[in-house]
Amino acid sequence: MNSFDTDFHRLDPRTVEFLKRAPRHFIGGEWQDAAGGGTIPVINPATAEVISAIAAGTAADIDRAVAAAKAALEAPSWKGLSPDQRERLMHRLADLVEANIPLLTEFEVLDNGMTMHFAKNLALAGAVGVLRYMAGWPSKIHGRTVDLGLPIPGSKFFAATMREPVGVVGAIVPWNVPFMTTIWKVAPALAAGCTVVVKPAEDACLSVLKLAELVAEAGFPPGVVNVVTGTGIAAGEPLVSHPDVAKISFTGSTVTGKRIGAQASGSLKKVTLELGGKSPNVIFADADLDRAATAASDLIFLNSGQVCVAGSRLCVERKVLDRVVDAVSMRAASLKVGSGFDPATEIGPLVSARQQQRVRAYIEDAKAEGATVLTGGEPVDSAGFFVRPAVVVDTRQDMKLVQEEVFGPVLAVMPFDDLDQVTGLANDTAYGLAATVWTTNLKTAHEMISRLRSGFVAINSDAIPHPALPQGGFKQSGVGKDLSVEAIEGCLDTKTVLIRYD
Repeated sequence: MNSFDTDFHRLDPRTVEFLKRAPRHFIGGEWQDAAGGGTIPVINPATAEVISAIAAGTAADIDRAVAAAKAALEAPSWKGLSPDQRERLMHRLADLVEANIPLLTEFEVLDNGMTMHFAKNLALAGAVGVLRYMAGWPSKIHGRTVDLGLPIPGSKFFAATMREPVGVVGAIVPWNVPFMTTIWKVAPALAAGCTVVVKPAEDACLSVLKLAELVAEAGFPPGVVNVVTGTGIAAGEPLVSHPDVAKISFTGSTVTGKRIGAQASGSLKKVTLELGGKSPNVIFADADLDRAATAASDLIFLNSGQVCVAGSRLCVERKVLDRVVDAVSMRAASLKVGSGFDPATEIGPLVSARQQQRVRAYIEDAKAEGATVLTGGEPVDSAGFFVRPAVVVDTRQDMKLVQEEVFGPVLAVMPFDDLDQVTGLANDTAYGLAATVWTTNLKTAHEMISRLRSGFVAINSDAIPHPALPQGGFKQSGVGKDLSVEAIEGCLDTKTVLIRYD
């Protein structure tokens, strides 16, 4: 198989059959045609070929999906379930996802371009872990009693709080790791007793549509989980503005997140916004340099740099700069670029021609501003949307490449001389999603933890997501958290109860 081609004869027949189906939404437990009848082509980013189509959703489709979710929210088949029954349903779904990982891997590679290793062992295996973690929460959600001690002679009071599902949750998910991010949003909502309308990014919907099938197979009542495909303008905005949606959970760009936040504020919806990042990766001279350099490559080139927490800024103590940069550049130049279906591939395509052009524009802008590209940055001789992994030096803080989220396999390198200087460099962007620090000095590690304005600080490790750890940023990297108990809390309302019983 050519490393830039997809051999459809090798695909699971169920994958091919799924690609041939008429494009539809999943609403109220059924596959339904788009109200307007429009479609959007599905393009394989490794070949630029159209391989399928999705339904082009509109406000009318969102209305149907929200109505189904609202009806399911109050239906005895969902609202009447005990916590342990919700837990069993979620564990059943986790079992089905795990059993279908080979099939879901093919969907992710076809749709997004990610490598099979990343899809299978990180994105999908991680999604199963999140489902199992969240499945343990329904029976642990509880309120509390309060001893008021009110000085009212002859009166007695019982006071308590109750936790209730916030209502219908609108989940708007990105294209970079579509299945995993969908689970991050759907699982806590289900654990809290909410119902969900998912609007996946139009560039990568296949695995999310397959998830809808698995939800039905697991036995969730109709309308508990709905999927409407379409563009952000045609389907996403009607979901955000819908009066019967109580919360929006969004992962994507800061620009879009700001627009969603402003739109949601009109009806005072709850929002969770996991937005852009420009994460610093700081290497001190006393670090294990071989390990740190390898991690620096992984942090930016994983999934072709299309990761929210990608370590896109590498700050290296000047005395070891050359050694680290040489190691990272050699690693970047050696990475095999190709189709995600090729087991040898380490860097797959970007998700779309638009994203490919955007990433290359950042590289060209940096060169025009005086930066030097040590390796990579050029396209590949292929119809697919590839960009070779790039290492860029001679950068400055005022460059777009340093300040803005590129979301591609491009590493901006800069030296530093002391802790104060690198703190300033690391914090000097609008973002604060994640940061990584490499040092063997415990004092330095703790200093950096306290100084970095970031929602996630990892010391001598990648910023590895874990179901029990909150995921979310500071500053313009968002508000609220995915994962952990904090994601559950974001899907619950607190009701105060006061009973006078004298």
